[in-house]
Amino acid sequence: GGVGNTTLARLAYHDPEVEANFDIRIWIYVSANFNEVKLTQGILEQIPDCDRKNSNNLTVLQRGIKEYLTKRFLLVLDDMWEESEGRWDKLLASLRGTQAKGNVILVTTRKLSVAKITSKMEAPINLGGMKKDVFWHFFKRCIFGDENYEVQRMLLNIAEQIATKLNGNPLAAKSVGKLLRRNVNESYWRRILDSDEWKLQERTDDIIPALKLSYNHLPYYLQLLFSYCALFPE
Repeated sequence: GGVGNTTLARLAYHDPEVEANFDIRIWIYVSANFNEVKLTQGILEQIPDCDRKNSNNLTVLQRGIKEYLTKRFLLVLDDMWEESEGRWDKLLASLRGTQAKGNVILVTTRKLSVAKITSKMEAPINLGGMKKDVFWHFFKRCIFGDENYEVQRMLLNIAEQIATKLNGNPLAAKSVGKLLRRNVNESYWRRILDSDEWKLQERTDDIIPALKLSYNHLPYYLQLLFSYCALFPE
């Protein structure tokens, strides 16, 4: 999470060459709630002149796909978590029967198991963190905004040590960068660097400690609001 899957997919989706090669482009945000009916409805809603999108019957919706999805399409399924191959095949059933050739489905996911189910034809693209020098430049921009900043060398040294803990993850950089920008002070930055949250890091791509730091430094009333929101289903 936070490494840039959706950002990269969005760049491809809006690329002029991609736009020129597909008559219909559809973007669906899937998340953890994989529902074949709602996803098929979402696809139909983005097809011009389609009047089959209001049904809750999957068979009727699938007929709508075959009837209205007659041109070459690009379908992006963003942030997919469903690991059931059967449910995935159920979603694809009507899409496989469309008339046009050269259609593309692009899936983003955080789980390798999902990538393996959905990419039988090609190996999945596994995104890593940003390269060290690029990430350091990006992290400084997250903290200071403008590249032409004047700051103590000691603060930069602390920031560089914090950057190594973020493992090239841009979401973590933005989260912790805002935290450091709030108080450009050596003792405050050292508290961030020496925080016990970093000890909870289980893997090199784990960004939970960075996000937990941001939570810890929220005003108390916002922490309460955050906890209240956690009561709702994901």
